[in-house]
Amino acid sequence: MRILYLAPNIPVPGTHGGSTHVTHVHRALQRRGHEVLLLARRGSTEPGVLPLGTDLFPVYKHLVPAYYLARALGPVRRFAPDVIYERYSAFGLGIAFGRALGVPSVLMTLDRDASPISFHFSDRIVATSDAFIPARYRDKVRLVHWGVDVEGLSPAGAAAVRQQLAPSGEAIALYTGSFHRWHGVDALVEVARLWEGPPLVIALVGDGPDRARIARLAQAVQNPRARVVFVGRVPHADIGGYLAAASVCVAPYAPRLHPIFRVHGMNRDPIKVLEYMALGRPTVTIDIPRMRALFQPGEQVLLYPAEDVAALGAQLRALIEDPALARRVGEAGATLVHARYSWAHHAEELERVFQEVVPGEPSRSP
Repeated sequence: MRILYLAPNIPVPGTHGGSTHVTHVHRALQRRGHEVLLLARRGSTEPGVLPLGTDLFPVYKHLVPAYYLARALGPVRRFAPDVIYERYSAFGLGIAFGRALGVPSVLMTLDRDASPISFHFSDRIVATSDAFIPARYRDKVRLVHWGVDVEGLSPAGAAAVRQQLAPSGEAIALYTGSFHRWHGVDALVEVARLWEGPPLVIALVGDGPDRARIARLAQAVQNPRARVVFVGRVPHADIGGYLAAASVCVAPYAPRLHPIFRVHGMNRDPIKVLEYMALGRPTVTIDIPRMRALFQPGEQVLLYPAEDVAALGAQLRALIEDPALARRVGEAGATLVHARYSWAHHAEELERVFQEVVPGEPSRSP
């Protein structure tokens, strides 16, 4: 199958979650024998990429189809796709190409921030939940799971990372990802301030608009038993070494601070949590219906009420002070993720959706 994949604002490869998602979906579809042309952001270097995109200001998002149609129609027409797969941030570009070429279009969306044109005219809609999809379009929804690069995540370099972050042998609680208010990283700083358990390093990997505020909060922490370390951005190829060095990994989301999640709930598959678990790291994250649908609390992950700093600290301490519990939770999480949440499994799910709209397309064996 020839697949046109539209993610014009996403650099591929890159260090943030969107780049990770698009890069691995692109590769997984190719590994299944499909020809994939990915329209991505300028500067992208991944093979098979058409690097024409840019990150348009949100006020101009309605202009996305017109902006790219003229620039990319030639190479897209020569590629002659069988189906178009539009990331929601392409904002209707999939429909524009589909009408120009007479091929079906599938929309992938994380929330309602997709073009009304895409919702209305897409042949199928791919999402991890239909709770935020307008009711009149739910018959087109096909639910899938996101994945992680279970083969590519390598623990190489873990010893050096541990020596760098915790030279005195402290436990390491690790966060990776963007710094946005709704990621709840300030809860980890508050844990450090109140910590009374074994010596602890809270390592924060990544960057983002909320980092400066988090850094100011961390400077005020005066606790001889805990400290906060800012690692900065790390290439995704190296992230496995940081995960493997951690005693416990944390995803302290605060959904009430996200404009969509506050209304419709947090219904995304949490890729950072899946990555933590893929390498067998015992993981702590928030107790919401989505996490309970994906994982067995207490067996594969430990949960706590969002923004409850005391409960978060208690779960971290439980894992750090009980190595047998940490090992059991880590192993169970890894078994689950490797079986169900790989990018290869996600590519199979997408393939089945594409086969619904591409007449005569045969199924493929794994």
